[in-house]
Amino acid sequence: AMTPASCLSACGHARLVAPPPARGTNRVPRAFRASRVPSRSERRATLARAASGDSADLDEDWVKSNEDAVRASPLVVGGVSVAALLLNRILSGVAPVADASSAQSRADVLCLGMAGTLVLTGLQWLALKQKPPTRVTLEGVAVPGPGGFVDPSLPLRAQEELRWTWDALSKATQCGSFAVVYKGRRVCQAGVAPRAAFGDADSIAAASDDALNEALGSTRLIIGPICERCMKSGVSNYLANLALFPGRVEFQSYLPKNAQAVAVTPVGNEGVMVAASGTQRGFTPADQAWMAVLAEKLDATLSGEARA
Repeated sequence: AMTPASCLSACGHARLVAPPPARGTNRVPRAFRASRVPSRSERRATLARAASGDSADLDEDWVKSNEDAVRASPLVVGGVSVAALLLNRILSGVAPVADASSAQSRADVLCLGMAGTLVLTGLQWLALKQKPPTRVTLEGVAVPGPGGFVDPSLPLRAQEELRWTWDALSKATQCGSFAVVYKGRRVCQAGVAPRAAFGDADSIAAASDDALNEALGSTRLIIGPICERCMKSGVSNYLANLALFPGRVEFQSYLPKNAQAVAVTPVGNEGVMVAASGTQRGFTPADQAWMAVLAEKLDATLSGEARA
Protein backbone atom coordinates (compact mmCIF):
# COMPACT_ATOMS: atom_id res chain seq x y z
CA ALA A 1 0.00 0.00 0.00
CA MET A 2 1.26 3.50 -0.83
CA THR A 3 1.88 5.82 2.09
CA PRO A 4 1.33 9.64 1.90
CA ALA A 5 4.34 11.14 0.15
CA SER A 6 5.28 14.19 -1.86
CA CYS A 7 5.96 13.72 -5.53
CA LEU A 8 6.60 16.13 -8.36
CA SER A 9 4.08 16.43 -11.14
CA ALA A 10 5.02 17.05 -14.76
CA CYS A 11 4.76 20.83 -14.25
CA GLY A 12 7.10 20.77 -11.28
CA HIS A 13 4.57 21.40 -8.47
CA ALA A 14 4.58 19.28 -5.32
CA ARG A 15 1.45 17.22 -4.76
CA LEU A 16 0.44 15.09 -1.84
CA VAL A 17 -0.64 11.59 -2.79
CA ALA A 18 -3.33 10.10 -0.56
CA PRO A 19 -3.29 6.40 0.35
CA PRO A 20 -5.99 4.23 -1.22
CA PRO A 21 -9.16 3.82 0.87
CA ALA A 22 -9.55 0.70 2.95
CA ARG A 23 -11.17 -2.30 1.31
CA GLY A 24 -14.93 -2.23 1.51
CA THR A 25 -15.22 1.50 2.13
CA ASN A 26 -15.22 4.66 0.04
CA ARG A 27 -14.20 7.01 2.82
CA VAL A 28 -11.22 9.29 2.30
CA PRO A 29 -8.92 10.19 5.19
CA ARG A 30 -9.82 13.52 6.78
CA ALA A 31 -6.38 14.98 6.12
CA PHE A 32 -7.06 14.74 2.38
CA ARG A 33 -10.83 15.25 2.37
CA ALA A 34 -10.63 18.95 3.15
CA SER A 35 -7.81 19.78 0.76
CA ARG A 36 -8.73 21.48 -2.49
CA VAL A 37 -6.66 23.02 -5.24
CA PRO A 38 -7.70 26.67 -5.75
CA SER A 39 -9.08 27.53 -9.15
CA ARG A 40 -7.49 30.00 -11.53
CA SER A 41 -10.04 32.70 -10.70
CA GLU A 42 -9.38 32.30 -6.98
CA ARG A 43 -5.63 32.60 -7.53
CA ARG A 44 -6.17 35.75 -9.59
CA ALA A 45 -8.40 37.23 -6.87
CA THR A 46 -5.75 36.47 -4.24
CA LEU A 47 -3.04 38.13 -6.32
CA ALA A 48 -5.31 41.13 -6.92
CA ARG A 49 -5.96 41.53 -3.17
CA ALA A 50 -2.24 41.27 -2.46
CA ALA A 51 -1.45 43.86 -5.14
CA SER A 52 -4.09 46.24 -3.81
CA GLY A 53 -2.74 45.83 -0.29
CA ASP A 54 0.79 46.58 -1.48
CA SER A 55 -0.38 49.68 -3.35
CA ALA A 56 -2.27 50.88 -0.26
CA ASP A 57 0.88 50.48 1.82
CA LEU A 58 2.88 52.39 -0.78
CA ASP A 59 0.32 55.21 -0.79
CA GLU A 60 0.41 55.39 3.00
CA ASP A 61 4.21 55.47 3.02
CA TRP A 62 4.23 58.23 0.40
CA VAL A 63 1.81 60.35 2.44
CA LYS A 64 3.91 59.91 5.59
CA SER A 65 7.14 60.81 3.81
CA ASN A 66 5.54 63.91 2.20
CA GLU A 67 3.35 64.99 5.11
CA ASP A 68 4.23 68.69 4.90
CA ALA A 69 3.42 68.88 1.18
CA VAL A 70 0.12 67.05 1.68
CA ARG A 71 -0.91 69.39 4.49
CA ALA A 72 -0.07 72.48 2.43
CA SER A 73 -1.71 71.24 -0.78
CA PRO A 74 -5.24 72.65 -0.03
CA LEU A 75 -3.73 76.05 0.75
CA VAL A 76 -1.74 76.08 -2.49
CA VAL A 77 -4.70 74.93 -4.62
CA GLY A 78 -7.01 77.47 -2.97
CA GLY A 79 -4.56 80.35 -3.46
CA VAL A 80 -3.97 79.46 -7.11
CA SER A 81 -7.74 79.21 -7.66
CA VAL A 82 -8.35 82.70 -6.20
CA ALA A 83 -5.59 84.15 -8.39
CA ALA A 84 -7.03 82.40 -11.46
CA LEU A 85 -10.52 83.77 -10.70
CA LEU A 86 -9.23 87.34 -10.41
CA LEU A 87 -7.18 86.98 -13.60
CA ASN A 88 -10.18 85.57 -15.45
CA ARG A 89 -12.35 88.43 -14.20
CA ILE A 90 -9.86 90.98 -15.45
CA LEU A 91 -9.25 89.42 -18.85
CA SER A 92 -12.86 88.46 -19.61
CA GLY A 93 -14.01 92.07 -19.94
CA VAL A 94 -16.84 91.62 -17.46
CA ALA A 95 -17.59 94.59 -15.22
CA PRO A 96 -15.66 94.35 -11.93
CA VAL A 97 -18.86 94.96 -9.93
CA ALA A 98 -20.71 91.73 -9.13
CA ASP A 99 -24.04 91.53 -10.90
CA ALA A 100 -26.56 88.93 -9.76
CA SER A 101 -28.08 88.80 -13.22
CA SER A 102 -24.75 87.80 -14.77
CA ALA A 103 -24.04 84.08 -15.04
CA GLN A 104 -20.30 84.83 -14.92
CA SER A 105 -20.68 86.65 -11.61
CA ARG A 106 -22.67 83.81 -10.05
CA ALA A 107 -20.06 81.27 -11.18
CA ASP A 108 -17.24 83.42 -9.81
CA VAL A 109 -18.95 83.69 -6.41
CA LEU A 110 -19.36 79.88 -6.20
CA CYS A 111 -15.74 79.29 -7.24
CA LEU A 112 -14.51 81.92 -4.81
CA GLY A 113 -16.40 80.21 -1.96
CA MET A 114 -14.86 76.84 -2.82
CA ALA A 115 -11.38 78.37 -3.12
CA GLY A 116 -11.80 80.06 0.26
CA THR A 117 -12.80 76.72 1.78
CA LEU A 118 -9.61 75.15 0.45
CA VAL A 119 -7.51 77.99 1.86
CA LEU A 120 -9.09 77.64 5.32
CA THR A 121 -8.66 73.85 5.22
CA GLY A 122 -4.97 74.19 4.36
CA LEU A 123 -4.42 76.68 7.20
CA GLN A 124 -6.18 74.35 9.63
CA TRP A 125 -4.12 71.33 8.55
CA LEU A 126 -0.90 73.29 9.01
CA ALA A 127 -1.96 74.59 12.43
CA LEU A 128 -2.97 71.13 13.71
CA LYS A 129 0.27 69.42 12.76
CA GLN A 130 1.06 66.70 15.27
CA LYS A 131 4.12 67.30 17.39
CA PRO A 132 6.57 64.39 17.24
CA PRO A 133 6.97 62.56 20.55
CA THR A 134 9.93 63.43 22.73
CA ARG A 135 12.77 60.91 22.57
CA VAL A 136 15.54 60.86 25.15
CA THR A 137 18.35 58.55 26.16
CA LEU A 138 17.58 57.04 29.54
CA GLU A 139 19.98 58.25 32.21
CA GLY A 140 21.44 55.81 34.69
CA VAL A 141 23.54 52.69 34.87
CA ALA A 142 23.01 49.68 32.63
CA VAL A 143 22.30 46.61 34.71
CA PRO A 144 25.04 44.09 33.84
CA GLY A 145 24.31 40.69 32.43
CA PRO A 146 22.33 39.50 29.38
CA GLY A 147 19.12 39.34 31.39
CA GLY A 148 19.92 41.96 33.99
CA PHE A 149 19.53 41.17 37.67
CA VAL A 150 17.42 38.14 38.58
CA ASP A 151 16.89 36.97 42.15
CA PRO A 152 19.22 33.97 42.52
CA SER A 153 16.97 32.38 45.16
CA LEU A 154 14.27 31.75 42.56
CA PRO A 155 13.98 28.37 40.82
CA LEU A 156 15.99 28.04 37.62
CA ARG A 157 12.82 27.93 35.51
CA ALA A 158 11.58 31.20 37.01
CA GLN A 159 14.95 32.87 36.39
CA GLU A 160 14.91 31.83 32.74
CA GLU A 161 11.33 33.10 32.40
CA LEU A 162 12.25 36.54 33.75
CA ARG A 163 15.29 36.81 31.48
CA TRP A 164 13.22 35.78 28.47
CA THR A 165 10.54 38.37 29.33
CA TRP A 166 13.09 41.18 29.42
CA ASP A 167 14.74 39.99 26.20
CA ALA A 168 11.37 39.89 24.43
CA LEU A 169 10.28 43.34 25.63
CA SER A 170 13.62 45.01 24.86
CA LYS A 171 13.68 43.67 21.30
CA ALA A 172 10.00 43.93 20.34
CA THR A 173 9.06 47.22 22.06
CA GLN A 174 10.68 50.51 23.03
CA CYS A 175 11.20 49.33 26.58
CA GLY A 176 14.51 50.60 28.02
CA SER A 177 14.07 49.86 31.72
CA PHE A 178 12.30 46.97 33.39
CA ALA A 179 11.53 45.86 36.93
CA VAL A 180 9.43 43.10 38.48
CA VAL A 181 8.38 43.10 42.13
CA TYR A 182 6.80 39.96 43.54
CA LYS A 183 5.71 39.38 47.14
CA GLY A 184 7.39 42.56 48.28
CA ARG A 185 10.86 41.88 46.84
CA ARG A 186 12.70 42.76 43.66
CA VAL A 187 12.92 39.62 41.54
CA CYS A 188 14.15 41.26 38.34
CA GLN A 189 15.75 44.54 37.25
CA ALA A 190 17.02 45.00 33.71
CA GLY A 191 17.91 47.71 31.26
CA VAL A 192 18.87 51.10 32.64
CA ALA A 193 18.49 51.70 36.38
CA PRO A 194 19.13 54.89 38.39
CA ARG A 195 22.29 55.14 40.45
CA ALA A 196 20.23 55.22 43.63
CA ALA A 197 19.04 51.67 42.96
CA PHE A 198 22.59 50.37 43.60
CA GLY A 199 22.92 51.93 47.03
CA ASP A 200 26.33 53.62 47.35
CA ALA A 201 26.60 55.82 44.26
CA ASP A 202 30.33 56.55 44.74
CA SER A 203 31.43 52.95 44.26
CA ILE A 204 29.41 52.18 41.11
CA ALA A 205 32.14 53.04 38.60
CA ALA A 206 34.68 50.73 40.21
CA ALA A 207 32.26 47.93 41.11
CA SER A 208 32.21 44.64 39.25
CA ASP A 209 29.14 43.16 37.60
CA ASP A 210 28.63 40.71 40.44
CA ALA A 211 28.90 43.53 42.98
CA LEU A 212 26.31 45.60 41.13
CA ASN A 213 23.87 42.69 40.99
CA GLU A 214 24.48 42.00 44.66
CA ALA A 215 23.76 45.66 45.43
CA LEU A 216 20.47 45.44 43.56
CA GLY A 217 19.52 42.32 45.50
CA SER A 218 20.31 43.89 48.86
CA THR A 219 18.55 47.20 48.14
CA ARG A 220 14.87 47.10 48.98
CA LEU A 221 12.48 48.23 46.28
CA ILE A 222 9.49 50.11 47.67
CA ILE A 223 6.54 50.48 45.34
CA GLY A 224 4.19 53.45 45.47
CA PRO A 225 0.41 53.92 45.44
CA ILE A 226 0.12 53.58 41.66
CA CYS A 227 1.62 50.10 41.71
CA GLU A 228 -0.32 49.08 44.82
CA ARG A 229 -3.59 50.19 43.25
CA CYS A 230 -2.69 48.25 40.13
CA MET A 231 -2.11 45.05 42.12
CA LYS A 232 -5.34 45.39 44.11
CA SER A 233 -7.54 46.17 41.13
CA GLY A 234 -5.81 43.83 38.68
CA VAL A 235 -6.01 46.54 35.98
CA SER A 236 -2.97 47.83 34.10
CA ASN A 237 -2.05 51.51 34.18
CA TYR A 238 -0.31 53.32 31.34
CA LEU A 239 1.31 56.73 31.89
CA ALA A 240 1.91 57.80 28.30
CA ASN A 241 3.51 61.16 29.21
CA LEU A 242 5.08 60.62 32.61
CA ALA A 243 6.10 64.27 33.01
CA LEU A 244 2.43 65.27 33.39
CA PHE A 245 1.81 62.99 36.40
CA PRO A 246 2.85 64.14 39.89
CA GLY A 247 2.96 60.49 40.97
CA ARG A 248 6.06 59.92 38.80
CA VAL A 249 8.26 60.40 41.89
CA GLU A 250 7.40 56.88 43.08
CA PHE A 251 9.26 55.38 40.10
CA GLN A 252 12.47 57.38 40.50
CA SER A 253 13.98 54.95 43.01
CA TYR A 254 14.19 52.12 40.47
CA LEU A 255 13.52 53.71 37.04
CA PRO A 256 15.48 56.45 35.22
CA LYS A 257 14.40 59.95 36.20
CA ASN A 258 14.01 61.04 32.58
CA ALA A 259 11.72 58.15 31.61
CA GLN A 260 9.00 59.46 29.29
CA ALA A 261 6.41 56.66 29.47
CA VAL A 262 5.71 53.94 32.04
CA ALA A 263 3.45 50.89 31.78
CA VAL A 264 2.43 49.21 35.05
CA THR A 265 1.03 45.67 34.72
CA PRO A 266 -0.15 43.51 37.63
CA VAL A 267 1.49 40.11 38.09
CA GLY A 268 -1.37 38.35 39.83
CA ASN A 269 -2.39 39.81 43.21
CA GLU A 270 1.09 39.85 44.70
CA GLY A 271 3.32 41.41 42.10
CA VAL A 272 3.72 44.11 39.51
CA MET A 273 5.73 44.49 36.29
CA VAL A 274 6.93 48.01 35.44
CA ALA A 275 8.33 48.91 32.00
CA ALA A 276 9.71 52.33 31.07
CA SER A 277 10.50 53.91 27.71
CA GLY A 278 12.55 56.91 26.68
CA THR A 279 9.87 57.93 24.18
CA GLN A 280 6.58 59.63 24.95
CA ARG A 281 3.67 57.34 24.13
CA GLY A 282 6.33 54.68 23.56
CA PHE A 283 4.01 51.70 24.15
CA THR A 284 1.20 50.94 21.73
CA PRO A 285 -2.08 49.24 22.73
CA ALA A 286 -0.70 46.04 21.22
CA ASP A 287 2.39 46.34 23.45
CA GLN A 288 0.22 46.80 26.53
CA ALA A 289 -1.93 43.79 25.67
CA TRP A 290 1.20 41.72 25.17
CA MET A 291 2.57 42.87 28.53
CA ALA A 292 -0.63 41.66 30.19
CA VAL A 293 -0.12 38.21 28.65
CA LEU A 294 3.52 38.14 29.77
CA ALA A 295 2.49 39.17 33.28
CA GLU A 296 0.00 36.29 33.47
CA LYS A 297 2.73 33.93 32.31
CA LEU A 298 5.10 35.26 34.97
CA ASP A 299 2.45 34.93 37.66
CA ALA A 300 1.92 31.27 36.77
CA THR A 301 5.66 30.63 36.91
CA LEU A 302 6.46 32.59 40.08
CA SER A 303 3.49 31.22 42.00
CA GLY A 304 4.43 27.67 41.05
CA GLU A 305 1.09 26.86 39.39
CA ALA A 306 1.10 23.68 37.32
CA ARG A 307 0.30 24.27 33.67
CA ALA A 308 -2.35 22.22 31.94
